[in-house]
Amino acid sequence: MSFGFSVGDLIAAIELANKIRKDAPSLFKAISDEILPLYRGPQVTIHIGSTNHEGYKLSKALICKQSPYFAATFEGGFKEGEEQSMVLEEIDGVVTIQSFQMLVQWLYHQRIIIGESSREETITTILEFVRLADMCGVSGMEAPMAERIKEHVLAVDFARGTSTTRDNTSPCITLQHIASAALLPRGHPVRGVLAAVAVREFCHHNDRKFMDKAEEYPDFAVDLLKAMKIIFKSLARTKRSITFKDPLSGGILNMEEDDF
Repeated sequence: MSFGFSVGDLIAAIELANKIRKDAPSLFKAISDEILPLYRGPQVTIHIGSTNHEGYKLSKALICKQSPYFAATFEGGFKEGEEQSMVLEEIDGVVTIQSFQMLVQWLYHQRIIIGESSREETITTILEFVRLADMCGVSGMEAPMAERIKEHVLAVDFARGTSTTRDNTSPCITLQHIASAALLPRGHPVRGVLAAVAVREFCHHNDRKFMDKAEEYPDFAVDLLKAMKIIFKSLARTKRSITFKDPLSGGILNMEEDDF
């Protein structure tokens, strides 16, 4: 009878278990010394705009360790540091109660749970969150959030029949999404995803409105060129059409000749 593993696998598993058992005291000490104190100690209060009266009471050590913005605010000798309280003014597309709640989720749990909403609204929420995180100097969520946006776009594309047909069904990306992504720093994965969407909409659906919007931001040209490079390097002619590699999914899509 085969159990799907070898004697060597069993020995390796036993050695790993012994190592974990041996290292457990030092691991627990590291957690006690370095992680738990971040959740204890003094708290600060952050108000979002003028409507968030109660504010959010958060661990000062935790948020200052992960955010240069909050560290400068509460540890930089300013009034906010003396009062242990600050007002984070609302900024359209960046600082909202929802985006701040997502930031708190990330600071405390390193993961994000987004409530039920349409794909378009979810992408709007993600963009607000990553722009707020960028403003606060909080990192680590860039790639996961870019992947979430990509998943939503590709799910809609499946319904649109991107591999075989074209129709007038709109994607879940809006012009405002393109504009918001263009304001993220160079190299941000979310910028790359939105640039890929703009290029593929033009090449595959003959819809250039996203490209036109992206071109309003000269700094965004680098991201567009990266997506275009993938397409140009993969162009191939068949009997009926020209195909290219989708810069978003990596799949092969059709491009009609009148798209050039």
